Amino acid sequence: MVTEDWLIAINDEFRKDGVEQRGRPWKALQRYSVEFNVSVDFSSNLANKIFEWFSAHSKPGVDQVGSLYESVYFFDTQFWGVSIPIIFGEVRLNPFDNLDEIPESIKKEIMLNKNLTDEYVEFWSKCINYGYGFDDLRKTSGLDAFGMQFLEAGDQELRMASKILNQFRPDSRAILTCRLAVEMFFKSYIALKKGLSEKEAKSISHNLNTGLDKFIEASGYDHWEKARETLTIFPEIHDRYKPQEIPPKQLWEVFSLAQSLGVVITQEYTDRNILN
Repeated sequence: MVTEDWLIAINDEFRKDGVEQRGRPWKALQRYSVEFNVSVDFSSNLANKIFEWFSAHSKPGVDQVGSLYESVYFFDTQFWGVSIPIIFGEVRLNPFDNLDEIPESIKKEIMLNKNLTDEYVEFWSKCINYGYGFDDLRKTSGLDAFGMQFLEAGDQELRMASKILNQFRPDSRAILTCRLAVEMFFKSYIALKKGLSEKEAKSISHNLNTGLDKFIEASGYDHWEKARETLTIFPEIHDRYKPQEIPPKQLWEVFSLAQSLGVVITQEYTDRNILN
């Protein structure tokens, strides 16, 4: 049976080697199996003790699997978290189960109104398509490296915007992260679709209207022309040095635009399209 002294020693070793706390119990199981020449069943008392010990000696919550993707939905002047779970195998999903911390009374109001239900379910489907589609793309080989670089940068900005908007008091500076996400996604799509040199990327620079022009040219999606109106909400890039005061409804518009653009990319290169 695993001893306290062994666990302390192995944890000290992991700490010196910079092993992340989240991965330590798994590595400890592997090490125990090798050192003592035994096979370890994940459901065994031994495995449970190792996981419980590392849980008690790590930052609270670090051992939780968490969500694949976290977004926000805007309703009744507030942003509500939408958490897309990590799924293995075939399961039945209820879109409303992923709407976080929303009172049952408000949830029922949405569910009993067909228009509100349709709006939310469409948004939720985009969250599913983006979260799982992005995960697919990261595991896909042969895609344009420059395009994937922009995609990952845009993803970081989008997820940061979601966290900022999901705060008790959403910060208007989320509009700047949404702006960067849109810029990165425009460049990612163009690079993945037809290639993009560093010189061409610099010629687009931070000009979102130019990015939209090039995106429509590469995709042929003329219906995206209507996005130009939403682009007017964004501050100029040099205004990032100024305080931002943006109404929540406009923050929602720019966040939705950024996520929708990410969805276009993931649906272009994966079979993720749950709305169908």
